[in-house]
Order: sequence, then structure tokens, then C-alpha cells
Amino acid sequence: MEKTSDTSTTPPAPVRAARTRRAGRGSGNPAGRPSGDAAERTSSPAGDRPSGRAGGRPRGRREIAKAEKRARILAAARGLIGEKGYAHMSMSEVAERADVAAGTVFQYATSKAELLMMVTESIWADHVRGALRATPETTPASPTAVVDAIMDSLAPIFDMAVHWPETTVWIAREILFGDELPHRLAVLGLVEVLEDHIAGILGGGRGAPSDAETTRLDVGARMIMTTGLAELNRARQGRTDMAGVLGRMREVVTLVAAGATARS
Repeated sequence: MEKTSDTSTTPPAPVRAARTRRAGRGSGNPAGRPSGDAAERTSSPAGDRPSGRAGGRPRGRREIAKAEKRARILAAARGLIGEKGYAHMSMSEVAERADVAAGTVFQYATSKAELLMMVTESIWADHVRGALRATPETTPASPTAVVDAIMDSLAPIFDMAVHWPETTVWIAREILFGDELPHRLAVLGLVEVLEDHIAGILGGGRGAPSDAETTRLDVGARMIMTTGLAELNRARQGRTDMAGVLGRMREVVTLVAAGATARS
């Protein structure tokens, strides 16, 4: 286990199942493509959603209380991670800071790792929405522009890695190897949205791709995301540092972009 803490408040199988991508990439947001709204939907835990009662009536007191407890737990976990790092944070500390019973925390996250995914879900949702707004899928065909746009899309995650180095590598490990629990699945949904966006950048404004091109774009985007997570995990194992991760990622993105955008 790492002794460091954060200073601020043969890769495994793909992180998601294969999906069918629609034709029409290159338009602003082809029908059926995930969008910023998809990221928002993915990041809305059940505890924060409206009750769905007929007539749109507001949630009851119990539901409001649960949402408030969840918000306190989330804020407490995020604060402790920033102060101490994930490895040195305990669930009992989260409960104490959130002013809830120790067992209450486990009602919202069944393990410490799942609590980490709960925090990640809340942070990455904003990052993914920002990436979708900042790097539209109309990137010029210049290879350098494609690489720059993809790196810009990944920047928020790697910025987080700079501020929360120890915690971010644990996040990468959990995404790659964690249990199939709700908050981790929500984070994987955000990864999928970002993969879709990167595939769109790789196809940047060239019109509707063929089936073969679509597959190549999908695989290229998945390789970029999976490599990024694997490199972060290597940092956790002490086999590289964050500067090495960023340099390796640009090399990988350049190679993948060259292959994925090549015409048959």
C-alpha cells in the first residue's frame, strides 16, 4: 500500500461490452449517440433522483433526508480523500465527519472501494460534460489536431491525477478490476460516454463511416481509454510516475489516431 497521500482538498478485457455504433458520425450528435445529457443521466444516483410519483409531487421527508445524508457522506469522503488520500481514509472517519452512524455509510456504498467510485462518479460526471463541450466532434482532419483534441478530452482526468495522484491510481485499479457494484457501473458508463466522444473525434467530420471504419474507430477509442487506466495502474505499482503516464498517453494517442483514421 502506498505511504503517500494526496496533497489537495495484459490489459484486462474492455471495460464495457461491445456496442453497435450508429452511422452518421461527423454530424453534431447523430441520433442515438451518447451526449452530455447521457453523462448527466449516468451520474444521477437513485438517491438524488425525483421520486417519479404521479403528478410530479415532491419527494417525501424520508427521501429528502436520504438525499441529504448521501450528500453529507459524499462531501465527507471527498474531503478526507483530498486531505489524507484514499489509502489512509477509513469508513468510520467518513461517518463521523458526515454526522451519521457508521452503518449508514454502508447503505450508500457497500465498501470503501465502492465509496471511492461514488466520489469518482460525482467528479467525473462534470469532467465528461466539460470534455464534450470543449472538444466537439468536428475536429479538423490534421493528425496533430486530432491528437490534441483527444488529449484535451482526457485532460480533466489527468488533471485530477496530478492533484490526487495516489487516489487516482486507486480509481484506475477499481475501474479495471473492481466488483460489479452500482457506483462502479455508473463510472464505467461515464467511461463509455467518453470513449464514444473520442471515437467521434477520430472520425472528425469525414461523413458517415463504413462498418469497417466504425469498428476501427470504436476499437481505437477503447484502446486509448483502457491504456490510460492501465498506465495509471502501473503508477500505483511504482512502475512509472505521472509524467511518464502523460508522455506515454500522448504516444499511444498518436499511434492509435494514425491507425484508426487510416483509410482502407
